[in-house]
Amino acid sequence: MAQWRLEIYDVPGRNIVNTEGFGQATAGDVRKVTEYVVNKGKSFGGKWGYIAGIEKMDPIFDEETQQEFARLHRLCEENGCIAIGFVAGGMAAIKVQAKRHQQASKAEGLITEHFRTREEALEWMKTLGL
Repeated sequence: MAQWRLEIYDVPGRNIVNTEGFGQATAGDVRKVTEYVVNKGKSFGGKWGYIAGIEKMDPIFDEETQQEFARLHRLCEENGCIAIGFVAGGMAAIKVQAKRHQQASKAEGLITEHFRTREEALEWMKTLGL
């Protein structure tokens, strides 16, 4: 289990929040990520997207942390996010887990996709006007 770390990236000129997680996230870590992502997204003053780099994260096994990830989806949608692009590389297990969080969130108006690279996610966001 690796120590949790979050990297934040700017996407100049686009309404996109972009983070990349490393290691094992706790429920508290996810609450901090959620606060950052939602506040940054709201700062755009309209619709926005979120690109989450998840391929270097450890799997989440505890229920509280899984619930916090589902809450992140809900709060993003409630605050103007129209799409989340997950950069999972070739990590099938982490992709499945992200899909479970999306389903648990009941954020049905939020479009989600999974990508191998950040560049692919950025191109997809462009097709959505972001």
